[in-house]
Amino acid sequence: MGKNGIIATEDETLNEIGIKQAKEIGDSLRKLNIDLIYCSPIERAKQTLELFNLDKEIPIIIEKRIKERNMGIYEKAYFKELDWDAFWNYNSNIKYPDLESMKEVYDRVKDFIDEIQKQSKNILLVTHGGISRAIYWYFNGIPKDGNSANVNENCKIYQYEIKLDNK
Repeated sequence: MGKNGIIATEDETLNEIGIKQAKEIGDSLRKLNIDLIYCSPIERAKQTLELFNLDKEIPIIIEKRIKERNMGIYEKAYFKELDWDAFWNYNSNIKYPDLESMKEVYDRVKDFIDEIQKQSKNILLVTHGGISRAIYWYFNGIPKDGNSANVNENCKIYQYEIKLDNK
């Protein structure tokens, strides 16, 4: 969530809460065996990654397919003015036509995960709420009603295991 209940811009930095969360989660991340990091090109994600204070030897790739959803004309809109369920719903592209649809977000995230799953590595993705929804759908399926409420929290570790096909 952006500052003061407003959808954040792509160049907006973390607020005090985000800085605190990133530093705290960094302690847990440093205990994990991470081989590779993909990070969104959006400023908040890069700042979050820096605050994790991870091993400088871990390769980092800036990946545009995990950047936050393009908010279009809704960037800087107040959350309370939006129908949150329709805004984040996989099936909804009618109420907010000037917004990257969640179907489009899912398609680019699916393409990315399909690509990286071929690697036999422990990969950390540093990304955003909308992308976390798409990642969740990738591993758990898209709900029939398309609703994605309560799928994720800010600055939290979600672990997924990709089962490699042994053909």
